[in-house]
Amino acid sequence: MEEKFAVAAVRHYCDADTLAASERLDGAGHLIGFSAECAIKHAVLSLRPDIEKIQKHFPELIDVAKRHLNIRAHHGLYVILKNPTFMKDWKVGSRYSEDGLVTKEKYELWRGQTRALMYAAKLRG
Repeated sequence: MEEKFAVAAVRHYCDADTLAASERLDGAGHLIGFSAECAIKHAVLSLRPDIEKIQKHFPELIDVAKRHLNIRAHHGLYVILKNPTFMKDWKVGSRYSEDGLVTKEKYELWRGQTRALMYAAKLRG
């Protein structure tokens, strides 16, 4: 099955907002992280079609993406990824955590970072 990272990034972003509006912040936080991961994978694979697959999650995904991006040609993406607070504390394994891990402030931070990333990756939702 072909991976549709652009479509998935937008879908996860919208679903995260729906969950957040219902105060379901742990699920919303998890999906916003997947949205950011999909946006990065879309951006890297769009810019580097010679790469077959990227199967990493945060924080390793950030290092993989920075290795494949050219600082000058992909400046907007690179600036977002090099920010030490980018998706800080988001972990794929958090899907197994108890409720209450994601605060409104943390979700809003991750959401804003993901929105900037999607804009830099030329994704609209």
